[in-house]
Amino acid sequence: MAVALAGAGAYLITRPAGDDAGDLEGVADALGRRQGLIIGFGNPKSFFAPPYIEADAAVEGVVFDPVDRDMVAASLKGIARAFNAYPEGCLGRIIKAIFIAGKITIDGAEVGGTYGQDWIFVAAPRNTSAETRELAAELGVHHETSSFIWWRNSALQAAFIAQEPADWTFQTSAMNQVASGHAADPPVETGFLSAYGATTSENDFNTYAEIIFSNPSRMRDLAARVPLIAKKLNLVLNAYTQVDARLADSFSKMGLSTSTNR
Repeated sequence: MAVALAGAGAYLITRPAGDDAGDLEGVADALGRRQGLIIGFGNPKSFFAPPYIEADAAVEGVVFDPVDRDMVAASLKGIARAFNAYPEGCLGRIIKAIFIAGKITIDGAEVGGTYGQDWIFVAAPRNTSAETRELAAELGVHHETSSFIWWRNSALQAAFIAQEPADWTFQTSAMNQVASGHAADPPVETGFLSAYGATTSENDFNTYAEIIFSNPSRMRDLAARVPLIAKKLNLVLNAYTQVDARLADSFSKMGLSTSTNR
């Protein structure tokens, strides 16, 4: 299970957080329409989207605390910023909803996000700053959504895993993944982009997606220096363009055209 550590959108980005407190539902609804999905918060029992039912809101091993209402606006700003990286309606082809929780705990480890049946969750705990919640939501959209690209494409998984060091030891529990994510980053020559990305194959893929959409210049520089990273990057880009061909143009504008990263 992946866990994230770490036009219409201008309304959310430019208005102070406090100004949105009275109409959070309206802001979330308008924002969700940009990508063809639902954005929800409140009672974790409501964290599902049709045709699923309330019983599908529960995720095994995961505990969701309800988010405090005054924590939500910063997360919406982060989600809006993440949406700018995708063509309109693109994310709605991948997931049905994004839900904002308070604290999210997996097997005793507090995490920044995870995913469920056909949706993702981002955490907005009270004990973090507005800037941290905003960034966590932005990165969480990229990170958690990418798990659906990963799990729905067995050929991608096989090709991506084949690039990883044969003797690498991965982590099996959320607690160990989070703990190992705080270690020093492995050498980039391993193909891993962070200590957290090196904890599982899925987290590795998640980390590539997160950096592609949030910091393409860093991704471009890494791929130019390390052939293995360029090869893995190409697998990620191709997997996304299979879902939405319009992303090829988006990647080209980022300087990440698949034709130049083989």
